Amino acid sequence: MILDGKDSILGRLSSVAAKAVLEGEQVVIVNARDIVIVGDKNSILKKYTERRRIGTMSKGPFFPRDINGIVRRAIRGMIRRKRYHGRMAFKNLRVFEGVPEEYKDAEKMNIAKVKMDRPVKRVKIGELSNILKYRKV
Repeated sequence: MILDGKDSILGRLSSVAAKAVLEGEQVVIVNARDIVIVGDKNSILKKYTERRRIGTMSKGPFFPRDINGIVRRAIRGMIRRKRYHGRMAFKNLRVFEGVPEEYKDAEKMNIAKVKMDRPVKRVKIGELSNILKYRKV
């Protein structure tokens, strides 16, 4: 299953991917840079920078700054990864920032796109990742 992340909502995309992975399917998410987190930008940034700060103050839990890590972490939270079945399922997940050559012509599924008929407060994962990488903790 190939999921297109362009303008898709992170939580809804993650739940579909987690369910498919647990059923034994290979799941590939492309265009992860364009996945959207819906909400007020300042509160989202505050939440993610606080998660980063807590991980650096002690011995964890560490929170990712890169695009692939943020998406994989959202899906990991929906899988029982400490069990054998969950660990094996999580290995069936691939996340790419763009579209690799091998998936250019493949059919992609779109899940829960953000409707643009009214203004929606949102932050793209690529923008969030850039802020997390260069912000001091």
